[in-house]
Amino acid sequence: MLNCDCASNLFTYSPIVSLTSNQVLYEQGDKIDSVYFPLNCVVSNLAITEDGTTLETSMVATEGLVGISAILGRGFSKQWSWVLLSGEAVQVEAQALDGLFLQNEAALRRLMRCYRSLVTQIAQRSICNARHTLLERLCCWLLMIHDRVGDINLGLTQELIASRVGARRAGVTVAARLLQEMRAIEYRRGQLHILRREVLKEVVCECYSIMQAEFSQTEPASSKNSLRADLQSKGA
Repeated sequence: MLNCDCASNLFTYSPIVSLTSNQVLYEQGDKIDSVYFPLNCVVSNLAITEDGTTLETSMVATEGLVGISAILGRGFSKQWSWVLLSGEAVQVEAQALDGLFLQNEAALRRLMRCYRSLVTQIAQRSICNARHTLLERLCCWLLMIHDRVGDINLGLTQELIASRVGARRAGVTVAARLLQEMRAIEYRRGQLHILRREVLKEVVCECYSIMQAEFSQTEPASSKNSLRADLQSKGA
């Protein structure tokens, strides 16, 4: 079984890389040689149709890792992984991390908890996209972003938002204008600021509470990356 020093060395000597908005980490079908533990960035997993339409199936930030299929699957990306919000992440070789999980039960349990949260998000968002209004979906998406990065100005164009929530840009414009009239958000020149989270929670559908409950179990507030910290502190 791997000891704590092995896990600490794995992350200590793994590089911290800067990820920029719209950077593609994996395309569909790519072999995953490295996985990423976000420290302050957000990464979208996107499904892309033949006509170029995109839809975000999940987002990952400090609660988990990007490239989880390298550990639990055959090592190839099933979708596109695209940086949504810029920041830094720890880049770890997939092969080394795979060995860590295989030899440590506590680490594997922690990984499976993150995987459960990811599956819950994917399943719930498929329901949300099919059944709920654009305004409800937008509120849900904004609250999920806010949970992960806090109360900051977000560099999000309406075109980018539309590509994540599966809507036309014109529809996002109307929904965003309504939220501005409700003083829930402020949107100027590609910068979106969440002013009143409580208003978003009044409008959002039930999908948010389901996904947020899973997220809260995988993301301790004190940790820059909860999964990475657990691996180092629990003798992984």
